[in-house]
Order: sequence, then structure tokens, then C-alpha cells
Amino acid sequence: MEVEDFPRFRRGFVWTSSNPNILSPSALYTETAPPLPTPPDSLLSNPSYKATLAALGDAVKVETPFDIEALGSLLSDHPNQPFVQSVLRGLREGFWPFDDGEWEALGKEYDGNFAKEEDDLDAIRAFRDKEVGAGRWSDALPLTSETLLNGMKVSPLFVVWQKGKARVINDHSASGINDGIPREEAKVRYDDMRPFGRAMR
Repeated sequence: MEVEDFPRFRRGFVWTSSNPNILSPSALYTETAPPLPTPPDSLLSNPSYKATLAALGDAVKVETPFDIEALGSLLSDHPNQPFVQSVLRGLREGFWPFDDGEWEALGKEYDGNFAKEEDDLDAIRAFRDKEVGAGRWSDALPLTSETLLNGMKVSPLFVVWQKGKARVINDHSASGINDGIPREEAKVRYDDMRPFGRAMR
């Protein structure tokens, strides 16, 4: 049977030996994708935000398990170098999430974390210690919600209990931290199962 012989909704999950040259949709997209964005100049030149970054010091850092130099070498002949260079820059400096730069939290008040019960707070503290120990969160800052520096936001946490196990949820929506990301810009081209299946054979 050929892929076309299957119902349309199943065609992304089947492959045959007669079509060995299946290419990854996500890989093909990189050949035409625009470069990833950088922070707007209005933020980069804002003295208030620059002072915040300076005050935070080593708490703001970019780390990645990728060997950036090796990745750049492997992609040196990629046909879309502007996109490649934007990815490499993001791995070095951090990725900008398409935010339009309106960072003033007008009308948004921080009312504290959602979690109030002691069991929930214990679960959040344990989760915090795990993330700090793994290097995914910075060490504690000498700040409180009342002394946040300009440009900083707090994402409230809460806990969902499943079969006695705590799952800590970071509510980005409550803080408005994602409000400036245009939905039409934040898109991803995913692979289907055919490239994966061919790679596994």
C-alpha cells in the first residue's frame, strides 16, 4: 500500500519502503525560516532595565548543553545562514520570546502565591531546591515581591496533587509574562511520525 491509500488523518503516521526519501518538515522549514528575533532597542537601551540586570549580576546567565562551536561548524553550509546565526546567538545570549516590548505591568497587581497550605508550600520549597541544585534556577535573590526591580515579574506557583505526589505549576498567565507574545509569531513546524519512523529503521 502507498501512503495515499490510507485515510488522510492517518497519513502522518504511516510510511512505506517505496518512499525512502521522506524529509523532516521541521528541517525543511529551517531553509526558509526568518531569523529569530532579538530584544527591541527600546529595551536594550533602557537605563532602568540595564540597572536591573547589573544589580542581579550572576543570577542572570545563559547555559546550554549544546557545543555551540561544533553546532555552528556542522551548519556552516546550511542554505539559510541568517536563521542559523540567530539560533547560535540565542544559544549564547538567550532567546527572545517575540515579546513586543511593552513590559510595564499596567493594571496588574501581584497578590502573592496561590499556594497557602503548608503541604503545598513544602512541595514548592522542595521543587525550588531541586531546580536550584540542577542549575535551572538561580540562587535566592535578596528581594521580596515588594522590592522587585524594574522589569521583573513574579509568576505565581500552585500545586496539583496526583496520587499523593505533588506537581508544581508555574502560572505564567497570571503574571502577564506571556501577554506580549503575538500568537501569530509563536509558531513551530513539527515533524510527523514518518521521518521518525525512517530514522528508527
